[in-house]
Amino acid sequence: MKLHFMRDDALTYFKANVQYNCRNYLNLDNHWIFEKYTEGSPFLEFKLEVPNFELDMTSERPENTDYNNVKILYSALKGISDTQASDERFWAGLSHGDLWDFMQYRCKLTNENITENKVLTNFFFNYGNKRSLIVNPLSRLWWVGRLIFDETSSNPYRALEYMKIDFGTKVLSLFSSNYTNNPVITRAVLSAIIDLENNGNKIGRNDYLEIIRYVNVLGGIIVLDYLSEVELKNKIIKHYYEQKKGEIV
Repeated sequence: MKLHFMRDDALTYFKANVQYNCRNYLNLDNHWIFEKYTEGSPFLEFKLEVPNFELDMTSERPENTDYNNVKILYSALKGISDTQASDERFWAGLSHGDLWDFMQYRCKLTNENITENKVLTNFFFNYGNKRSLIVNPLSRLWWVGRLIFDETSSNPYRALEYMKIDFGTKVLSLFSSNYTNNPVITRAVLSAIIDLENNGNKIGRNDYLEIIRYVNVLGGIIVLDYLSEVELKNKIIKHYYEQKKGEIV
């Protein structure tokens, strides 16, 4: 399967003219893009060919498909580099081209709710690079996959299980941390939570945020990169039980 990224000048043009093209993002097809951009094709072919894939668009609540789509998108695109996956041109190209139909499904834009800001946030990078990677609906799927995928495991997406419900909120909270850009740390956090829940503990929002806070504090005391995934996971589990014991006392 061939993919396409957006040319530099096309990206500049469409991003600068969202106010004039806003309503076009409600269209069922993307023909308007070729009509608006008169300098040839706005897209260039991506050099890496990837396996054919189709993203899940089966739920009436599109956000409920994020869990499945992390697996689908990352499995298909795990051959791209971190640098390529950090490039706005790549995700803008997919959003406006190869995955236009999915974007119409996922973003749920309507005549009543469409704004320039929503278009910029969903189809471009509208924030700093790190935040945009997690807020943009396509790049978010890839980066979550990148940071939780464990190729040594028989269940490489095990760490994703805790994200199945309330995906967007949990992702934003976790990846806003200074330390979860490291896949080992990210997997340790999520694996610890999964193990805790498997042992009968209900990890609510406050527990989740406390675990993230603990990892941030711990990262200011020791070099987390020196810990193995199992060592960090065990520290998180120990901290959780110590916190709960303190609350009871």
